[in-house]
Amino acid sequence: MERLHPYGPRGASASGGTKAGHMARSRAPHICRATVTRTSDAPALHRRALLTGTAALATSLLLPNPAAAKVASGDWTSSGLAAPENDSLPRFFKTVSGVKVQELSPGSGPAAQGGDAVLIDYVLRRSNGYFIYSTIEGVSFQPKDVPIGPVKLQLGSDQVIQGLQDALIGMQQGSKRRILVPPQLGYLSTALQPQPPTFATKRQLANHSSEPLLFEIQLLRVLLESKLT
Repeated sequence: MERLHPYGPRGASASGGTKAGHMARSRAPHICRATVTRTSDAPALHRRALLTGTAALATSLLLPNPAAAKVASGDWTSSGLAAPENDSLPRFFKTVSGVKVQELSPGSGPAAQGGDAVLIDYVLRRSNGYFIYSTIEGVSFQPKDVPIGPVKLQLGSDQVIQGLQDALIGMQQGSKRRILVPPQLGYLSTALQPQPPTFATKRQLANHSSEPLLFEIQLLRVLLESKLT
């Protein structure tokens, strides 16, 4: 009986059966390499899918949600120009000097006029919502050791930033407004009021005094006995 050669019949020429055997062996590594190449694509595809999902999540967080735009007038922790609680109130208006004003909550009683002294609470932020200081406890990430409490301002004086004075004129006791003060009507001097109480908060304000600033203000009281004459 004729014995079979591993790579073909006995007597096959080097250019015949032996060559065929070499070709068979040489094809195997190519198959493995092709398999490795396809496998190595998996992490890249996974990363692309992950990045796509992350981008979609970030987009959903950044785009405004109409259902979440409406906030209560007492919510002083929100950032940016939120929608007023009462849809019958104007969304915002602009003073003659250029201050954007948004009515958050109406008040009652006497309205502030030029020359009046007023007692107010306020929250101060950059125009992008970045927190700087608040006279109210529990707002944002303000440290507990930062002094808080209402501040007294004299309208009609040159010691208060003009943009805030313009927004306070006409406000009634108890009313709240959110205002955007342009730099030219803001802190042109470090002596202008209101000023945060600590070195750290004063430095934050000084660093951003050349930007538009966002105030949320509540007029607590009109001090008629302190009216300028």
